[in-house]
Amino acid sequence: MTIHRIKLRHLAALMALAWATSASAKESNAFSTEQQTQIGQIAESYLTAHPDKMGQAISTYLADHPEFLIAASESLRQRQQVAQQQAYTQMALEYRDDLLSTQSPSVGPKTAKVAVVMFFDYQCSWCSKMAPVVEQVIKANPDVRFVFKELPIFASRWPVSGLAARVGEQVWLGKGGEAYLQWHNALYATGKVEGSMTEQDVYTLAQHYLTTGQLDAVKHMQENGPIHDALLANQGLANHMNFGGTPDFVIMPQGDNPDVQRITVIPGSTTQDMLLMAIQKAKG
Repeated sequence: MTIHRIKLRHLAALMALAWATSASAKESNAFSTEQQTQIGQIAESYLTAHPDKMGQAISTYLADHPEFLIAASESLRQRQQVAQQQAYTQMALEYRDDLLSTQSPSVGPKTAKVAVVMFFDYQCSWCSKMAPVVEQVIKANPDVRFVFKELPIFASRWPVSGLAARVGEQVWLGKGGEAYLQWHNALYATGKVEGSMTEQDVYTLAQHYLTTGQLDAVKHMQENGPIHDALLANQGLANHMNFGGTPDFVIMPQGDNPDVQRITVIPGSTTQDMLLMAIQKAKG
């Protein structure tokens, strides 16, 4: 049997099913299995003799059964999501050392079994909405390490985005993780995002964590220096991970040779429950 004939037989079966279903909806008695087989054979013979009618037959079937297109679209979407998640987890394995770098701001035990890595921008509205969620997850999981990747993707539109990121890195370098987390949460707590935050807002808050000299140093690190390099490295890592915006999350074991099945990558906003489930999954 040729491939062409197999395709015709499959199409004929669809047409027969559609015709039988349509007819049985109008009549109280449905077709028997034998009758449906006969209908399929007649349809196949017709299409074999009139191949030019195939397109019309397909169009008629899909018009009568739009749920077929919906189901096919949903199936394709699910397969794409699975493929994307597999690609993300492989990238997380490849760039594990960069994701878990001890040079990045972090809180929680350095030797924790699990780490939650977050990419964010202080002017991102979705990041702002996620901030209190992440804060609650941190409080509920003192045995987990949380790594913060400053990613000021909006700096070209709102320069204060880059300034806030540089100040954050300086707070981390000068004061450590706990002070950094306080700064991080306090800045988001202002609710000033998408350009509404001013440089003065940043400097006013930063005075609680940095000296005047440290703040002056930050002003000159826009084009070079360790903080500039750290932010540049974060941008490169986000590109490698194929992240197109913020926020983004990577939840993974910190041990050597982690099981890829225990890694979760969430490109975008999420929920507290999703983060907690990902943490439990990473713990195994």
